[in-house]
Amino acid sequence: MERDFILLLDTSTDVSSVALCSADGETIVAERLYKAAQKHADQLAPLVEQMLTEMPEGGRLVAVGVAEGPGSYTGLRIGASYAKGLCFALDVPMVSISTPEVMVYTFLTSNEVEPEALLMPMIDARRMEVYSALYDAKSEPITDIEALILTEEMTQKSLQGEVGSRPLYYFGSGAEKAEELFSELLPSATLVKGIEPKASAMARRAVGLLEEGKTNDVAYWEPFYLKEYQAKKSQNKVLRSLLRR
Repeated sequence: MERDFILLLDTSTDVSSVALCSADGETIVAERLYKAAQKHADQLAPLVEQMLTEMPEGGRLVAVGVAEGPGSYTGLRIGASYAKGLCFALDVPMVSISTPEVMVYTFLTSNEVEPEALLMPMIDARRMEVYSALYDAKSEPITDIEALILTEEMTQKSLQGEVGSRPLYYFGSGAEKAEELFSELLPSATLVKGIEPKASAMARRAVGLLEEGKTNDVAYWEPFYLKEYQAKKSQNKVLRSLLRR
C-alpha cells in the first residue's frame, strides 16, 4: 500500500483545486474543486484538511506541488503562502508548474487531438487581453507565456504565423472572448468550453520535477505574476476626490 503522497494545489484562477496523489503520480487518492471568485482564502484550508483526512492510515506527505501562474494575483499569493507554510511546517520540498501548462494537462486528460495540433490555454486578464502560450499535442511549449492583447495587429500576425493551417484548440477562462475573432483569423481553430485547471492534472509533472531535483527554494520562491499588480481605485473615492476640487 502506498505510504507517501504529494499534495497538489491550484488557486491561480477562479477555481480552487486540491488533489492528493501517490508519490509516483499514478494514483489520485482524492480531489476537490470549488468555483467561486475571490474566495480562495476561505476555501483552501478546508479543502486541504479534507484531502489529508482521506490519506490512508500511516501515510505521509512528502512534497507539495502548486500552480505558479500567471493568473489571479490574490489567488496566487494565497496559494503560494499556504504551500510555503505547509512545506516549512512539514520540512518537505515544493515544486511549481505554470498555470497554462496545468490547463494543457487538464485538457489532454479528456480530449484526443491530432498529432500536428496546437493547444492554446487562455487565462482571462482584462478586456481583450489573455495570458497564454502555444503547446504541441504532447504538451511541449512552442512559445513563451505572454500577456496577449488579441485585438493588436502584431499579436494576430504572430498567431497566424505560428498556427498556419494546423488544427488549434483553445480553451480556458479567456477563450470565449476570442471566439468571434478566431473564426476569421484562424479558421482551423476550435473553442473547447468547460476546461478549468485541475490540480490532479499536475501529478505526473510534479513527480518528474521532484525526480529531476527541480524543487523551489521555499524561502525565496514567488509565483509567476507576469505583470505587476495594479490596485483598482474605488469609484466612490474617485468621485469624492473630484467633488473636493
